[in-house]
This record gives sequence, structure tokens and C-alpha cells, in this order.
Amino acid sequence: MKVTEVPCWGLAEAVERADEKAIDTAVAAAAALTPDDVTTVVLGCTHYELVAERIRAAVQGSGRPPLALHGSAGAVAAQALRRLGAQAAPGAPASGTLTVLLSGRAGEVLPGAALTYAEGRLLQALAPARTAQ
Repeated sequence: MKVTEVPCWGLAEAVERADEKAIDTAVAAAAALTPDDVTTVVLGCTHYELVAERIRAAVQGSGRPPLALHGSAGAVAAQALRRLGAQAAPGAPASGTLTVLLSGRAGEVLPGAALTYAEGRLLQALAPARTAQ
């Protein structure tokens, strides 16, 4: 099996800012560096999963084989649960509170850029928090 590292400069920052143009630019640049025979991409940052389908579309392009994407968000969440001594409970009711952490510090609001993504809107719906303007 051949493995090729492909950098995606600036994508995490662009996702954090919900900067559509910068996201498109970073994804296109990485797709251009991706070998034509790639069938599997490991997304190296949890941020990338927020734009996974854009990455898939850019890398797969026309004439390439179907593309499988593998992210790390599930593994990061599982590790957080392990460290807390908790078990995953996918069937548990959606309840609780939302704590916003910004660079490791508690914040009072969910950043407006987070609401650009379905996952951010879901968080807001499950545990409402004030949002930044």
C-alpha cells in the first residue's frame, strides 16, 4: 500500500472562520497535490470533517475511483469519554448544557462561524447558547 502525505495549508483556520473562499482555495490546492489513484483519504484534523464532502468532491473529481474518507472526531470523542471514565451512550436523550471553549478558555457564546456548519446548528438546537453576532 502506498501512502502519500498531502498538506492542506490554512484549511483548519479557514473552517474556524467559516471563510468559504479560503476553504475552497485550501481544498483545491490540496486536491491538486493528491495523486490520481488515491482511493482513501484520512482527514488529519477534526475541523476537516466539517467540510468533508467538499474535500471528497475536490479530490474525487472526474475519472477517479470512489473515495473513502476517514476522520478522527469519533476517536477524539471516544478518548475524551475514556479519560472521563464514561461510556458512549448513543441512545441517550439529548439533554445537558453547552459549554463553549475558545482556545481552552470558557466562553459565553457559540461563535457565529460555528453556526455555518450543520454540526454547530445541531449543538445550538440541543443545548441553546447565546451566539456571537
